[in-house]
Amino acid sequence: MTTISSITSGRVYISPGRNERVDPLTRVADALDLSSGTLKDQLDLGRSLNDIAAARGIPHDKLITAIRSGLPVAAADAGTTAAKIAAQRTAPDPVAPRGANAGLRDEAKLAELSELLGMNSSDVSRRATSASDLVALFKDKGVDLYALRDVLDSGDLLDVTA
Repeated sequence: MTTISSITSGRVYISPGRNERVDPLTRVADALDLSSGTLKDQLDLGRSLNDIAAARGIPHDKLITAIRSGLPVAAADAGTTAAKIAAQRTAPDPVAPRGANAGLRDEAKLAELSELLGMNSSDVSRRATSASDLVALFKDKGVDLYALRDVLDSGDLLDVTA
């Protein structure tokens, strides 16, 4: 969003507004001397920002400052929040083989679906190799398809390896 800072002699000067959003990851990637894509790839491998900074020889204070600059407000505990963010690790995204319930990697969801179907999880995984197979199982077992809404989130049945 931009704001008009002044209008003089028929000219309009536009300056960046204060409410413009910048991806906070961009600031952190810049501090780590990486592209945003490369940083995301490293995080997807389960590395923390602390790990990445240490491996690249970036001082911890520089990392924390970059994280703090991306926080929505300058809170009193921004330093603590930034330190927590820097230490966070995400589990690497497991790659399910195509056709093996690629969208149902969440064991809790698979267990709930199995319970709805009256089957064990391995049988559901074996028989429901696609979204249409899962729907067919629900129909065969006489289970209301609306029950899926209580278990699955949007996109859970997408084949992310495609």
